[in-house]
Amino acid sequence: MSAEGATVLITGGAAGIGFEIARAVTARGARALIWDIDAASLERAAAELPGCGAVAADVSDADSVARAIAEGPEPTHLVNNAGILGPDMGFDAADAGAIDRVLAVNLRGPLLVTSAFLNARVEHGAASILNMSSIAGFNGGARGRAVYGATKGAILALTQAMARDLAPALRVNALAPGIIDTEIQAGLFADRAALEATAAGIPLARLGQPSEVAAAAAWLLFDAAYVTGEVIRVAGGRK
Repeated sequence: MSAEGATVLITGGAAGIGFEIARAVTARGARALIWDIDAASLERAAAELPGCGAVAADVSDADSVARAIAEGPEPTHLVNNAGILGPDMGFDAADAGAIDRVLAVNLRGPLLVTSAFLNARVEHGAASILNMSSIAGFNGGARGRAVYGATKGAILALTQAMARDLAPALRVNALAPGIIDTEIQAGLFADRAALEATAAGIPLARLGQPSEVAAAAAWLLFDAAYVTGEVIRVAGGRK
């Protein structure tokens, strides 16, 4: 299957894993259309990827999503990548506002964006959707990040439902990255030494790179013609 003629909408595409996915699909000959809430990062990303479309959007807000999809171009593929960790929060210190924000971005966002995508998309021979989960969806996530882990577990269920309901027109799969060397992941640890110490306990004994997640994303988007409803861990063996 070919990426030729594809326009891949990537939410949260201005930095980290999302930006590397944009780079990877561009290298395959597709056009990347990145959405992000951070205007400065969006401008930098667009400058680094000539021909890339860039639209400011808050995936948790229905009006923002509607405006962004109307700006075009019409997408053929979708990567639901935008997500937030939320604050460190114990079960005895539930903060309703913080909970709602994580749920809004990580779960309502993919639902709103997918709906907009389905109503705007154009046909393509390799048409597919990729959802970004996490190994936190399997193991509950880091201590204090249970809400994040719960949303990533929900993404796994959502992927199964979407794969069933949207077949055969669209394939829908998910990736579950482990500890990837991004600014967001580094924020979970006290310092770089603590992050490296945790990495030493991964079976492959290192942090993952955003480009490695992006390579898996490109394969699922364009090449995995008989793969749908699946989740691939990109976690160096970490469970």
